[in-house]
Amino acid sequence: MNKKLLAALALAFAGSALHAPAFAAPFAASSATAAKAAPFDRAAYNINYKKFVLQNGLTLIVHEDHSVPVVGVNMWYHVGSRNEKRGKTGFAHLFEHFFFNGSENYPHGFREAMDDLGANNRNGTTNTDRTNFFEDVPVSALERTLFLESDRMGFLGNYISKEMLERERGVVQNEKRQGENQPYGRVRMEVSAKMYPYSHPYSWSTIGYMEDLQAASLDDIKEWYRTYYGPNNAVISLAGDITPERALELVNKYFGAIPPGPPLPRTEAWIPTLDRNIRDEMEDHVPQVRIYRNWHAAAWKDADAARLSLLGAVLAGSKSARLDKRLVYDKGLATSVNAYLNDAELAGTFNLVVTVKPGVDPLLVEREVDAIVAELLDKGPTAAELARVKTSILADFSRSVERLGGMGGRSDVLAESMTYGGTPDAYLDRLEQMANTTPAEVKAAGGRWLRANHYTMTVRPFAKLAAAKSSIDRKQLPALGEAPDVKFPALQRAQLKNGLKVILVERHSAPIVNATLAIDAGAASDSTAKAGAAALTLDLLDKGTKTRDAFALSDALESLGANLSTGTGLDQSLVRLQATSANLAPSLAIMADAALAPSFPQDQFALQKQRRLAGIGQEKAQPNSLATRVLPGLLYGQEHVYGKPASGYEASVAGITRDDLAQWHATWFKPGSATLVVAGDVTMDKLLPALEASFGKWAAGSAPAKQVNGAPAGAPRKIYLIDKPDAPQSTIVAAQLSLPYGQPEDLAIEPVMTNFGGIATSRLNRNLRLDKHWSYGTSARLSEVRGQRSFVTIAPVQTDKTIEAMREVRKEVQGVAGERPLVGAEYESIMRNMTSRLAGRFGTLNALEGAALATVNLGLPEDYWANYARNVKALTPAQLGQAAGKFVKPEEVTWLVIGDLRKVEAGIRSLGWGEVVVLDQDGKPIR
Repeated sequence: MNKKLLAALALAFAGSALHAPAFAAPFAASSATAAKAAPFDRAAYNINYKKFVLQNGLTLIVHEDHSVPVVGVNMWYHVGSRNEKRGKTGFAHLFEHFFFNGSENYPHGFREAMDDLGANNRNGTTNTDRTNFFEDVPVSALERTLFLESDRMGFLGNYISKEMLERERGVVQNEKRQGENQPYGRVRMEVSAKMYPYSHPYSWSTIGYMEDLQAASLDDIKEWYRTYYGPNNAVISLAGDITPERALELVNKYFGAIPPGPPLPRTEAWIPTLDRNIRDEMEDHVPQVRIYRNWHAAAWKDADAARLSLLGAVLAGSKSARLDKRLVYDKGLATSVNAYLNDAELAGTFNLVVTVKPGVDPLLVEREVDAIVAELLDKGPTAAELARVKTSILADFSRSVERLGGMGGRSDVLAESMTYGGTPDAYLDRLEQMANTTPAEVKAAGGRWLRANHYTMTVRPFAKLAAAKSSIDRKQLPALGEAPDVKFPALQRAQLKNGLKVILVERHSAPIVNATLAIDAGAASDSTAKAGAAALTLDLLDKGTKTRDAFALSDALESLGANLSTGTGLDQSLVRLQATSANLAPSLAIMADAALAPSFPQDQFALQKQRRLAGIGQEKAQPNSLATRVLPGLLYGQEHVYGKPASGYEASVAGITRDDLAQWHATWFKPGSATLVVAGDVTMDKLLPALEASFGKWAAGSAPAKQVNGAPAGAPRKIYLIDKPDAPQSTIVAAQLSLPYGQPEDLAIEPVMTNFGGIATSRLNRNLRLDKHWSYGTSARLSEVRGQRSFVTIAPVQTDKTIEAMREVRKEVQGVAGERPLVGAEYESIMRNMTSRLAGRFGTLNALEGAALATVNLGLPEDYWANYARNVKALTPAQLGQAAGKFVKPEEVTWLVIGDLRKVEAGIRSLGWGEVVVLDQDGKPIR
């Protein structure tokens, strides 16, 4: 899905990503610079397909692409929370969970099966109108995957048990708690309940009401399954290394004998109106005031959907968008704004979200919003604004469909178009409609929908279907083929005359190119007094150069269909460019201008500094990000280069001046200490002249060396607590300093960590979510840094299970360190996972780029990725055990718990695991 739309949805309805529309990229809020619109070229955005309809009503769509030995499998059921009734809500989402628990003929769990065969990009989601499941699998595992998908379509009902119902109810309850534990996490349910009539199926959230789920009986659940999950209510979309003929053969083989479900009545549209403006207020544990403004609007099939989405993009999504420019940049009244259309199947809503700058009167912000919206409705957008928006949207769509599967990939686009639009290429009609929309049409659509009351807070005859006969023995699981060979493209190297190193990874599957300038700096270059300087400097690189202000820079990029972003890790500072291959040279020139000649304008510096301070407040409000801020200082010590949060502290950021940033940039931005990693549709012969023209004038030199080693020796470990009053969950962190890269066991620790905490069926997640359903999800990792790495385990759990969960985490850490070696079937499964999933691991330019950046930062051997699969396959259980014992030291673990201390502190102290220290949100002891 388009990243900007995801951000808008996440901001509007925190914790509800499962409700987001699966294909909204063409109508996301963004903008580009003015250019005369060329005729829409359907061929440029066409996804070739063949469509089949089985005798039982199942629709099959096949897109053939043999670029990588992977098939994106996307299964859409036309059922969502809109099919529920009052008193029986949450069934669609609950059933999504059931689909991962196995089936009659494979009672071992779908997650386990996918891990075992090495699937990537896999998940299941539910929204108001559909439930989808997707996974990218190596071609060797496609037949087994189709068997498993068909078995849970046709053979799940008799496998559902009372125990499964109770277990998944507990998991969903924790998912709801986790969502409500986020800042602004309770807004969505309030908005839905006030915007829609009581009987409207959009008036409750997709996750449903807990009392409804608690009252659901086994008979209720099985009846829901029989009604909605038949083949005649489903679309299966396959994209990748498969022919239509083979796809039809396999789908007929495994799905053809599944009986169809009943004919289903389906409401086409139900768009309510508000008889008056409604205002609401609510209180929550949030760091800033946020305003939500919502209008009823066009649904998915409505021609006005494209027009309203363009209207939203004109309002917000780029520096030149009207709300962004006025509220954030010109007047400094807000730290972020969003405007977007949520075009669901029955009805849509047009939404504005404004996060108010601390200290600003929200009513003043509302008056400004009203004035900006009124002006746009009165005069309409300019031709230049629409041209910018359309260019950016089409470029974003091209990037989204680079992927075969997953959310927003080709298989997903085709499945959604078939489900909602009645034809697999409905997305092309939507794109063309968007591209041909005029300013007058946008103005008229805005008048039709936004000059209305608003809320502030904030069916054809049934086909004769029959099941085909089948001779399949469903007690026999199809065999897995050998994992396909994976060839990593060569890392081509060059160097400019000024010392700038260049790495190119070619891939010509799409006309796009990514380029990342990696500066050997990162947050490790910050002093304690100036913590956050590196990140703040990078934030300002696209806010103005010596020849362009921030708005001209943004317009120039967007007119080329390019994106520029920056990021700061611990070791590296990154400037990232996403460009089209046709416009690569001018896009690189703009990238170089931003990276090498920033002007750090005083107004943008002051604004970005204020936004950074507000962002630190947001980090402190979210339990996981708060843990990420505090933990480095506890492990490394605040004077160590890794001991500070990358965003800095309020005091350090407040003390940073514009001159500090200019000096930091002059010190660290040196070509001798930088590497430009390029991936995509370009050759070295074409790339180097463009780089010499754009980066060749960069004066030679090198940055200072950083001291990344020297972490403190082991001290008596403690338990640190941070109070989050009324929190429904406790966030448990167990961490220690481990070993830096360069160990003989570096490769062997990867499957160990993946099996311990890196996948859905990891030991840690199986214990706390799948078995005990105390948590919605856990994770564990070894940091990927150049210096001493950290071993970190994070487990958000329901508050009343905090103490028990700490004991379980401790047991699992001791187990991975040696008490429970990784051997036998568990070893075989994780090794299949590690090797088979490689087929899809490098399917995107971002993945290729990431591998090359890791090679640079960690000093990996030149042939590391070329030999990676072979070396992983050769690992033995003994090698994994040796690595685990060397990297994981349970006796050195430091604990951090963030939760309601009134409920958990006494129990934690009673564990007797060491001194207990209560910290404030800055990590300073208070008792």
